[in-house]
Amino acid sequence: MANPQTTETASQVLYGAVKIEVATASTFAGAVDVGAVNGAKLTEELKIATYETDNVVDRDVVSDQTGMVEFEQIQAFNEAARVIMRGTLDTVENVSGSLVTGATQTIYSGSWVYNQFTPIKNQNGSGATIAITSVTAATDGVLAAALDYFLVKNDDGIYGIIIVDSSKVTTQAQNIAIVYNYTPNASVNYFTGGKSVLTPFYMRLKNTDENGKVATWTMLGPCTINSGDEMAFKKYNADDARVSIPVKIKVRRDITLTAGKQLWVKNVTS
Repeated sequence: MANPQTTETASQVLYGAVKIEVATASTFAGAVDVGAVNGAKLTEELKIATYETDNVVDRDVVSDQTGMVEFEQIQAFNEAARVIMRGTLDTVENVSGSLVTGATQTIYSGSWVYNQFTPIKNQNGSGATIAITSVTAATDGVLAAALDYFLVKNDDGIYGIIIVDSSKVTTQAQNIAIVYNYTPNASVNYFTGGKSVLTPFYMRLKNTDENGKVATWTMLGPCTINSGDEMAFKKYNADDARVSIPVKIKVRRDITLTAGKQLWVKNVTS
């Protein structure tokens, strides 16, 4: 008996894992990588209704269409992602440590260019603006804020500087020394309990194969967690002692969008 199919079209086959990102806005500004996960799964869920009439053949219709994203979050302390997914369900309290004054960071020649964002190594635990004491170029001397450099915050909430091609800055072939003060957290408390409102967020899943083809599933509708935390602690000498957190996320349609474009979009690029 002949084989019904003798070839496999490799370009039509999906391979491997996905990167998962979450964001508070549908524009995905400040999107956060959930990090290492196991068992990532995207499921489309259809609610089927049957229209029955005595003298007409029964007709099935989709009365609702939702999605479910499931995975085990390996990086249990990835609080940046958890804060987005759990939203106002939790209360985060920073316990400030001691002020660090005169911290120095060197941006070496060849590692920076004009108008490039360079993050400051140590950030305030509270997320407050970094207090810069001075920015000094090895050749050109002390640089002026808002003229030769700018202190900015990127989409991830990280503060850094951007050096511009000003009359003072004559060359990129020089080291830049930043002196600043910051207050790290001594610890952080994550409280939960007593709140009932789930804050919607947005997420996308990105798969990249060995040939560089990228398939991205972007959730168009609001997402909310669909289960609470469960941490199964491991035996002390287990082969894999990492403690993961199972996560279930419900994806709902954005009914303000055009019908047929309300749940998610899959984009494939070569």
